[in-house]
Amino acid sequence: MNSQKMTNCKKYNTAESVGPLSLLLTSSGMEPGTPVDIQASEDAAVVLRETMTAAELVGTIQFLRTIATNLLIHLANTCGPCDNCSADCPCLQGENKFPIPDALLEEAGIPKGAKLDVFAEEGTIHITAAEGPDLRDVPEALLEMFRQTGICLDELDGLMRENGVIYGG
Repeated sequence: MNSQKMTNCKKYNTAESVGPLSLLLTSSGMEPGTPVDIQASEDAAVVLRETMTAAELVGTIQFLRTIATNLLIHLANTCGPCDNCSADCPCLQGENKFPIPDALLEEAGIPKGAKLDVFAEEGTIHITAAEGPDLRDVPEALLEMFRQTGICLDELDGLMRENGVIYGG
């Protein structure tokens, strides 16, 4: 998530050549034959006019801002508000870091640089490679926006670890 790969696709280069999307594009006002620029990541795709005037670009930015705002509202409603629940809340503290010798990681079969989960059980501290996404995968700028928005980061961390669908479906 931190370094989500974006792809610029020029394979479909006009509004009517993007297959099933062509009806959507032309019904939204894009003229058939309009050259398009498709930007895609593993989670989303955006079809833009290949060339735009300043006014068209401003309108596009406003449209994308509205989409981003709606997604943020959905996330906030799903996670609920931050109520400064406890000192363990990821909202109140950064990740504690302590060095683990590379030799120990290698012996445990954990790749160097892997995200680690640390927990205590019956007087023993366990260190394991983290499985799946968690709050550490969210870029710091987004975390700060979520903090300022009042989203419960502890709930978000839990939802990310569960890896369940929270949008659509």
